Amino acid sequence: MSKTEPTSNTFEPNVKKNRGISPLWLLPILTMLLAGWLVFKAVHDAGQRVQIYFSDAQGLIAGRTTVRYQGLEIGMVRDINLTEDLEQIYVDADIYPQAKQLLKEGSRFWLVKPQASLSGVTGLDALVSGNYIAIQPGDDQGKPATKFTALDFAPADQGTRDGLNIVLKARDLGGVSVGSQIVYRKIPIGEVYNYRLDETSKYVMIKANIDEDYAHIITDESRFWNVSGIGASIGLDGVDMRLESVSALINGAIAVDSPDGGLPVMDDTEFQLYKDVKTAGRGIAIQITLPDNHNIASSGTSIFYRGIEIGQVTRVSLSKNREQIIAHAAIEPVFVDMLTDQTQFILQEAKVSLSGVENLGNLVKGNFLTIEPKDGERARDFVAVRQDDFDRQLPNSLPIKLISDDAYGLEVGTAINYRGIKVGTVTAINLVDESVIFDVLIEGEYAQLIRSSNRFFVAGTATVQFDEQGLNIRVPPAKQLLEGSISFLSDGNAKASDKYTLFRSQSHSELAQFNQSGSQKLTLVADELPPISMGAPLLYRNLQVGKVVDYKLSKDGVNVMVSIENQYRYLIDSDTVFWNRSGVEVDASFSGIKVKASPLKTLVNGGIAFDSIQGVSNKVDKRWKLYDSLDEAKSYGHYITLRGSHTHELNIGTKIRYGSVVVGEITDITPNFSNDSFEFGARIYPQYADSVARSASQFYIAPVEVSLSGIRNLKSALNPQVTVIPGEGPKASQFTLQNNVIERYDYTLTLQSETRSSVQIGTPVTYREMQVGSVIGVSLGEFADRVITTITIEPEYRYLVRANSVFWNASGLDVSIGLTGAKVKAGTIDSIIKGGIAFATPQESQLKPPAKSGYTFFLNAQAKEEWTSWRTPIPKP
Repeated sequence: MSKTEPTSNTFEPNVKKNRGISPLWLLPILTMLLAGWLVFKAVHDAGQRVQIYFSDAQGLIAGRTTVRYQGLEIGMVRDINLTEDLEQIYVDADIYPQAKQLLKEGSRFWLVKPQASLSGVTGLDALVSGNYIAIQPGDDQGKPATKFTALDFAPADQGTRDGLNIVLKARDLGGVSVGSQIVYRKIPIGEVYNYRLDETSKYVMIKANIDEDYAHIITDESRFWNVSGIGASIGLDGVDMRLESVSALINGAIAVDSPDGGLPVMDDTEFQLYKDVKTAGRGIAIQITLPDNHNIASSGTSIFYRGIEIGQVTRVSLSKNREQIIAHAAIEPVFVDMLTDQTQFILQEAKVSLSGVENLGNLVKGNFLTIEPKDGERARDFVAVRQDDFDRQLPNSLPIKLISDDAYGLEVGTAINYRGIKVGTVTAINLVDESVIFDVLIEGEYAQLIRSSNRFFVAGTATVQFDEQGLNIRVPPAKQLLEGSISFLSDGNAKASDKYTLFRSQSHSELAQFNQSGSQKLTLVADELPPISMGAPLLYRNLQVGKVVDYKLSKDGVNVMVSIENQYRYLIDSDTVFWNRSGVEVDASFSGIKVKASPLKTLVNGGIAFDSIQGVSNKVDKRWKLYDSLDEAKSYGHYITLRGSHTHELNIGTKIRYGSVVVGEITDITPNFSNDSFEFGARIYPQYADSVARSASQFYIAPVEVSLSGIRNLKSALNPQVTVIPGEGPKASQFTLQNNVIERYDYTLTLQSETRSSVQIGTPVTYREMQVGSVIGVSLGEFADRVITTITIEPEYRYLVRANSVFWNASGLDVSIGLTGAKVKAGTIDSIIKGGIAFATPQESQLKPPAKSGYTFFLNAQAKEEWTSWRTPIPKP
């Protein structure tokens, strides 16, 4: 038997060798290329590395402290280190490539941080952005440098200074500091910008700059003196204190004066700085001839102009012939223009009377002088006169005489008053035959008050009058009661008389005026006799101008005859309306109780008032109509109807206001049950009807608005009122009572966005975080594929919106989280609650034209980083 061997099949693989590069190597190659590009870009953007040495590291933070030139960021502090000797701090900072040309030998660096002192606040911008290092570049011809030593303070001579630079030399600095003002006649014309010791260390050299506009004031004859702080001198005459302005007290100040005849000076001219005006020798020497018994101190007596001391008496002596007393005085140079041949000096003396003491200090220190300057030629010799003599010499003053049967206890010096203001003085009282003659001098500025029919009366005594009107007691002010006075009523034509009668009281003068001027009668007609009696006053705005003289029955009512004094006859015109003004008027309604009391005389006898009110029927035939009250007269205005909701809780008597002025009121309320509404009947007062009752006028109730910024229209919650905004158009009587005013805008822009986000009506529109407009409407687009936001820009900011401006949503919080941490940027509280829209204009070579009303922009969801850094200059038209 044979055995069969199994058959086995053997396969050999076909191996092929791939001679190419695997695609898997592309990923590491690309990674290496990207890393190399990042390294190159980091090196390129890092700019120039410099070292800046500081005395300490206070306020420096690596990675946050920036380097700035004129407010522009040009670098960043990368590292802070100690020197090897541990005595200094130096920082490594990268200066951006575009600012490498600032790194020259002589460039100066210093740390800017907020500092506050009595003289002011510096580095205020660092309070917001943080401390930063400022640079002042050196000479353009200097060599490049990378190591610098920072200054401890900002250099005093930083920046360019226009105008005139001068140097003041002083024994000591006194109260002067950097920033102290240079003043000329109290006007700042420059300031101190640096100071140092001279080479000998014996004097202080103060550098100051005079503004270019005032550089012509400084001449080779100019004198400078210190006016800083408080000055005081103590002597037998008392304590003399000198207190300058608050600015001079805190920061110091230097005054300057330049006499005529000086020549212009060049930059860096040196002047002496004196400690005060007296040391400066700027007093102008004059001589004043004094009257006898002058009581002027031999030296130190002040000379005043309107309460300001302008000079002093230096000595008093006799003239060569010993007939006159001469006061030698020095006047401050700034008042040299007052020293003319027409100027007068007045001796001010103490006066003691029952009404008080004038110039009390003169009793201790002696009299003083005042000056009354006038235009004229230059003078240095003057004659002083007493106040009474000066009053008689006043130009345009008017002398008159008053004739009376009695002197009434009046004396020389008695005041002549007009409506409580002194306008003249009694200069002499004489008895001529059986009459007392008062010589009176009226001051020139009041001379026009003296007219042909003036009535003068004694006003400085208490008077008691009892007649059918009741008991009238009048007590004048205490001063007038002690020394008496004369008052007068100005009446008649402009031609003044030289003599007038002096009456013993005002009532006597009024009686004389009534007899002289007379009166006219008017007839008023009423349905029934109002509560008035014979002699009841006729009032115009609570001033009695006449009285009731008679009344009698007629076929159509009661005729009331009134007389009005002729001097008030002009008050009656075609729009005059009369009404009853008697008793107490009480107006009670749901809005409250209003009580209006008439004058006392009308409470007893009744009264009639009148005024001019347009649009009111005021006559029956030729007689004047007498209304029961002013409210009744005013109700005859223009009647309108306001259609409103039941939610408008108005009452009869609710006022209609335009601003703070009441122009009408609600007179009746009618419900409309079919449409759940109300019709409010109202009357617009006649004088306002032509402006208010127009078809485009808006009537609304301002709602109460509560927000984090405050509460608006709170008064509407307590007492609802209707507000009207007058419009144009024909006269109308039907209006809709709105819940709020409908604004009309003449400039609107449209913003399109994919979503509404937090935008709502009232959302602010800002430019550089300053509100320049607001959102006035938000709605879906026509095809519901976008949100349409309508905004308006205030007129003064419309030029900022250009055809290429970019808008973005700036609402709420901006939170970004990365490997370096979280960054949160929050806007204002209003922007968090209401939302916000911001815009900016790209920096392009040519500024685009302003966007016209109706222009459409895209509203971006958020701002790109470069948008917030745009600083495009836009000139204001």
